[in-house]
Amino acid sequence: MKKNWLLLVVTIGLVFLYSCSSDSTFKNDVERISQSMCRNIDVMNRLKATNPSDSATVKKLQADAHQVQVEMTGLYKEFETKYKDKMKDDKFNKNFARELRRSMLNCPSLSKKDREEFEKELEN
Repeated sequence: MKKNWLLLVVTIGLVFLYSCSSDSTFKNDVERISQSMCRNIDVMNRLKATNPSDSATVKKLQADAHQVQVEMTGLYKEFETKYKDKMKDDKFNKNFARELRRSMLNCPSLSKKDREEFEKELEN
């Protein structure tokens, strides 16, 4: 009888740890996407602010933008592969959108308008 209780406690503990680590992994994956999106916003903002006649800076920023976009594409593909089965679930997608917005609030390059919109959406 003691063995059964011990097995039950260990099983419940493992399920709990797995669910916590799974959620933590999900949040880390969303955070990586968010950071990449933030870098993209930053590069685009700097590109808009750059004098078009400064061709060296424009080319560098365009190359940076391309690199970030390649990174973002890779992160999205990785995310889709990892969560392929879950992405069919509306609840999962809503959770993803909420976590992405929450994470994006840490982006210093986020416009005031977007920040206010994200905050408003998170309140609902």
